[in-house]
Amino acid sequence: MKYERSNENTIKVWITSGDLKKREVNILDIMNDKNKVENFFYSILEEVDDNHDFQNNDLVSFQILPESDGFQMIISKDNNVVSKLAEKNVKFMSEQTKERFDEIKEKNRPIDEFDEKTMTRTVPIYFEDFEKVVDATNELQSSLDLPGMRNTSDLYKEQNRYYLVLKFVLLPDGINVGYEEVKNRLDLIDNHLSLFYEYGHLSEFHADQIKKQAKLITKDSAITTIKNYFN
Repeated sequence: MKYERSNENTIKVWITSGDLKKREVNILDIMNDKNKVENFFYSILEEVDDNHDFQNNDLVSFQILPESDGFQMIISKDNNVVSKLAEKNVKFMSEQTKERFDEIKEKNRPIDEFDEKTMTRTVPIYFEDFEKVVDATNELQSSLDLPGMRNTSDLYKEQNRYYLVLKFVLLPDGINVGYEEVKNRLDLIDNHLSLFYEYGHLSEFHADQIKKQAKLITKDSAITTIKNYFN
């Protein structure tokens, strides 16, 4: 981690993905938790504040600027700036800073995405041609009906590529199950995905990007439709 003191009121810190890994920090985990954000910011401040004159100041602000391999943090104790902010302790210097923090979150969002709130897993897979889509779906013994889960499959086309967006709802009836059962269902999904990966690859684009940019061919039941017409 690199840092420099620009002046008596400002420290600039450059934090890379490698720095986060060393600290065992998952940027996605802390983004939505204000307390975790505060703790992370102040832990960085403690490392770089050699003279301890920032840590002893209640009015400290943090500004985040995304970069290619991480982000730059600007730490300020300029009372003329910070006193204009409503909250105490950790404060975003502007709404633009919050938007930039959201950019970092979006950049680090996984392609194979699991939403714990809705218990939904979304996996976009791309194929080099339609024949590989047909081969992959015909490898399935059924139409991807997994016990206790609900799923949909959308087929898109963009230029010469085909995208199959698979969505799995782990708890469609809203029942309460333990961690082990959730893990078992995710493992079952992985087993079925392995069949698709023999013919295709995990997309480099998120499902919502594909939805915006590609042409929809079949919605909700692409696998069933393909099996019915091309089996």
